[in-house]
Amino acid sequence: MKKFLVPILVLAILGIGACAGSPPATSSADGSGEGDRELKRGIYWYQKGCARKAMEHFLAAHEHYSLTDQKAGVARSLNSIANGYRHAGKAEDARLFYDAAIAAARRCDDQRVMAQALSNKAAILIDADDLAGAKVLLDEAQLLARETGPVYAMVLNHRAVLLMKTNRTDEAENLLDQAESAAVGDGSNAEATIRFTRGRLMMKIGKYPEALNHFQQALKLDRKAGFTWGMADDLSAMAIIHEQSGEDEAALDCLDRSLKIHALLENRVEVLESLGRLESLAQKTGTDVRVTVHFINRWLAGETVDAICR
Repeated sequence: MKKFLVPILVLAILGIGACAGSPPATSSADGSGEGDRELKRGIYWYQKGCARKAMEHFLAAHEHYSLTDQKAGVARSLNSIANGYRHAGKAEDARLFYDAAIAAARRCDDQRVMAQALSNKAAILIDADDLAGAKVLLDEAQLLARETGPVYAMVLNHRAVLLMKTNRTDEAENLLDQAESAAVGDGSNAEATIRFTRGRLMMKIGKYPEALNHFQQALKLDRKAGFTWGMADDLSAMAIIHEQSGEDEAALDCLDRSLKIHALLENRVEVLESLGRLESLAQKTGTDVRVTVHFINRWLAGETVDAICR
C-alpha cells in the first residue's frame, strides 16, 4: 500500500523582500534577477513533477544568489532544494538543507521563509514519528507566520496531521477548518493539500464517502494547478477508498490513472509498489490491463514521446 505523504507546498515565494543588509532582489544587473528566474523555472518543473530538472534550477538559483550576496534569495533557494530532497525520499538531506534555510533566514530576519522551512522540516519529523520535535518547530513557525495565506495555512495543516497521529481527530478537524479559511483564494496549492489531509482524516475515522469527496476536490484543485505529484496521490487515495468499499471497478480506474502519472514521471518505486494491486484488481473485475502495463514499462524505461522530464 502506498504510504500517504502530505504533498509538499510550492509557494509563490519571489515576492518576499530582501533581508536587511542585502541589495534589493529586483535588479537583473546585479544577478538577483537571474536567481529569481531560475527559482521560477524550478517551481515550474516541480509542479510538473520533474524533480531532477527542478533541482537543477534550484541549485542554479542558489549559485546566482550566492554570487551576488542576495541573502533572502539564498534562504529561499535552500528551502526549495530541501523540498526537492524531501520529495526524493532523502529525509536526512532535506533536514540538513531546511536547517541551512532556517539559519540563513534567521540571520536576516526573513520571518516568512523561516516559517516555511520550520513547517516543512516539521513535516519530515512527523513522518519519522518525532512528534515532540515537530511540535516545537510548528510552535515557532506559527508565531512567525501571518494569520492568513499559504504559509500559515500549511502550519495549521501540519498541526492537524500531528494531532491525527495522536488520535485527536476533533481538534485536527477544527485546525483544518482554520487552515482552509486561511488558504482560500491564495493561488497556491495549499487548498489541495488541506483537502487531501481532510480526506485522510475522514478515512481515519471511517467516513469513507466524505473522504472520497475531499480527495476528489483535491484532485480537481491539483489538476487545475497542473500539480502532477498531487494528482497521483489523490488518485491513489481514491483507489484505496473504492477498494475498501468493494468498488473494484472504480478502484482499478483510479489506480490505473495514478500509476500512469508515476510512470511518466519515472517514479519507479511508487509504480512497483502498486503494480501487484493493479493486476489483482484486474483479475477481480475481469479487466485486461496489458495495454496499461505496456505503457508503464515503456515510460519507466524512459521511452516517452515528449520526454516530459528530460
